[in-house]
Amino acid sequence: MLKEQQAMLELVFNLVRGNTEHISKVDFIPQKPSFYSLPESGQKLPRSAPEEQGIESDQVRRLMEELLNLSKVDIHQVMILRHGYVIGECHYAPYPENLWHITHSLCKSITGMAIGILIEEGSLRLDDKILGIFDKSVFSIRGFQQRNLTVEHLLTMTSRVAFNEKGAVACNDWVQGFLDSPVNGQAGSKFEYNSMNTYMLSAIVTEITGQSLMEYLKPRLFEPLGITRIFWESCPKGITKGGWGLFLCPEDAAKIGQLCLQKGVWNQRQLIPQRWIEEASICHVETPKQFGEYGYGYQMWMAGRPGSYAFNGMLGQNVMVYPDLDMVIVTNAGSNELFHTSLLLDTVAKYFENGFTPGENLKKNRRAYEKLLQFQNKTGLHDTRFPAVSYRGLKRILWRGSESYKRRKLILGVGGRFFKLKKQHVGLFPLIMQVFHNNYTDGISEAGFFTKNRKFYFCFREGEKPYCLEVGWKEARITEIDMHGEPYLVAVKGQAAFDEDGYTVLKLKFSFIEEASTRLLKIRFIGENIEMLWNECPGKDLLMTGLDSVMTGGTSSFLLDSLMEKDTIGLLDLLMDQTVCPKVLGEENREAGERFVGEVPISFTL
Repeated sequence: MLKEQQAMLELVFNLVRGNTEHISKVDFIPQKPSFYSLPESGQKLPRSAPEEQGIESDQVRRLMEELLNLSKVDIHQVMILRHGYVIGECHYAPYPENLWHITHSLCKSITGMAIGILIEEGSLRLDDKILGIFDKSVFSIRGFQQRNLTVEHLLTMTSRVAFNEKGAVACNDWVQGFLDSPVNGQAGSKFEYNSMNTYMLSAIVTEITGQSLMEYLKPRLFEPLGITRIFWESCPKGITKGGWGLFLCPEDAAKIGQLCLQKGVWNQRQLIPQRWIEEASICHVETPKQFGEYGYGYQMWMAGRPGSYAFNGMLGQNVMVYPDLDMVIVTNAGSNELFHTSLLLDTVAKYFENGFTPGENLKKNRRAYEKLLQFQNKTGLHDTRFPAVSYRGLKRILWRGSESYKRRKLILGVGGRFFKLKKQHVGLFPLIMQVFHNNYTDGISEAGFFTKNRKFYFCFREGEKPYCLEVGWKEARITEIDMHGEPYLVAVKGQAAFDEDGYTVLKLKFSFIEEASTRLLKIRFIGENIEMLWNECPGKDLLMTGLDSVMTGGTSSFLLDSLMEKDTIGLLDLLMDQTVCPKVLGEENREAGERFVGEVPISFTL
């Protein structure tokens, strides 16, 4: 336990100090493929007007509009099904239609399904002891404390094992780390949310079958549903992470929700045992208040309507299943909210829980349906959100003059200029992406701007690798970049302005459209110098909440408490000022510009 906390603290303080070289104690192996390198599925869900399925188009549209207008909910995708038909689907620019999206903990429910299949096949039981499943050579004397731990305890998050998310940054062998760890109390006595419980379920699949969780589920779940564009990260030992790391398209997530509604049957084939769906989706343990009032099943959250349940991932990744309504609702977002209880889910509940009753034999409402389609089309094409984030140290910006005038003046003034940066540990990836993907920045050392073929580019050198991202003005432009061997899609949108001293200001928003994170940048041009003010969303408040939750894990740590007491500045301020929203200064450097012009590393742009 102390070892994992120390590793997490070292990681945090190294990030704060800007020491990103060899920062991770976990081996990094590039895994993620390009979304467009995988075959597109030919198996689509049927579409229908909402009224044909007993739901009013106006209600669907109002929900989508309200989610768009909630400042705390950065909504990316919404899909609504009734009776197996898609009655509403909205992708909010710059997020493209049906692109895969990180699911975070949403995928825990899918891992639970694999356990259900394994039980049905006769290879596993709920009451099987974990110590009886794994090779005895991996146990330590301390691991004997887990002698009463069963598969069911992992499913219900009641293992009480101290090895939690900290273990993912502490070592390569997570199974060994889990089985060597002490417990915080009797197994089954208390709910403690711990992603390593789910990872161990994935490890059980591998231990029994010899296959990774992904390999095991491919012929049993993904292929029958026509899910082809899917990727699930593995740990350094090749075990599918299970509790996080899955990229899944919203329509494919909706298929899995619909499969649950159909009691595990798809095209007359029983993919998931019916009794597993029924058992997994009922409350087995009460949860603390911050996780809601309805309880937890087998890797599923209970929801507000009787019999309803949800697959939930942090920051707004959800599959909500309402059996009594025969409905499924899927969301992807980058909300500034961490736990299962959230404004996003409360908003959905306002429309489809709280006593909602669908209509029957509704008359066609062509006008309302056309308004819904117009909203969906307009929202998919035009990004109306450019967050006005507060940056300390930046003077008030004046938005005088037409947008085209400010843009022309900026392009003429900064095109072809390149700068050497003084602080070189800041990277393009948001902090949350670096940690989750174990893909840490090499630091941006140079930045600049140039125009080519009437397009404007923001360029930078991170480590030894040069990058050029096209900047969109009215709409974001999407570029695929390679970050240490892994491709990521980033949409860039810019705005131009002048501050009260007349200096040119460029505001950039980097949306990682497969992820739940965005990076924000304001650049002020002062003579031959630039001032770059970085920020990210989700922001420092949420990151610190998550860090506190993981670090404490329901236990006290002498090391952690001591460091927090001695740190008079406060870990929060350090993380905010130096890591989440750092200020970077730069001086103009013509040699940097000449190198970039010679390389012109323009990547694949959509």
